[in-house]
Formats: sequence, C-alpha cells, structure tokens
Amino acid sequence: MIEVLPAPEYVAAFRISGTLHGADYDVLIPAIESKLEHNEHIGVLADMTDFDHMTAGALLRDLAYAMSKLGEYHRFKRAAVVADKRWIETTTRLAGKLFPNTEARLFHAGELEEAMRWVAGFRDDLISGGL
Repeated sequence: MIEVLPAPEYVAAFRISGTLHGADYDVLIPAIESKLEHNEHIGVLADMTDFDHMTAGALLRDLAYAMSKLGEYHRFKRAAVVADKRWIETTTRLAGKLFPNTEARLFHAGELEEAMRWVAGFRDDLISGGL
C-alpha cells in the first residue's frame, strides 16, 4: 500500500507498507509526475519501515517507470529512505551508486522528520550553489 505523505511542494513523499501491488503505482506515479510538472528538481522520500515485499506486477511497473525517466534522473536531487531492513539498506546504497546525480541517504525508523528535512534541504543547497 502507498500513502502520500505531507511534504513541501518539491518533495514527493510516501509511506510504503505491507505488500506493494502494481495498482499502487496508480497513486505513486501521478504524485511524482505532479511534482515534476511544477518543479525543475525534486526530492523523493520513502518511509519503508512497514514494507514487506512487492508483487511481480509492482516490480514490472517500477521498472517501466524507471526506464521512462532515464533522461530525467538529473531532476531527482535527493532520495531519502526510512527503513530498518538490511536488504532495503543495501538497495538504497546500490541506488546511490547507480544514480550519481541523485544523492541517496538511509534513515532508520523514528527518523522520518530528519529524513524530510534532509531531502527537502537540496533546495537550499541549489540556491547557495552547493549542488
């Protein structure tokens, strides 16, 4: 299940829990696209503290959306993941290496507010010339 979380206008924030299904991307993709429509650069936050796994349909939707964004990864400045499962931590670190234009950082359960401050902070860095 995907729940859209309150966030600044330039951050797409989600709580992903239980089993992720392909239909959940009917919430996730429009939310991200709306942020991209109104902002040149965005941050993405995923609270995956209660995430269990994803179906094959969800994996296919995820990969298809990722492929559709190949020319736009520079627009995703930061990605914050809140999780305590080791495989999610490993995946987050790998994503940070695969997508060098996107700064990825892992946060642990209970650090959602800190994660939101960090992911939203890229805008301050852009204005001051830090990114």
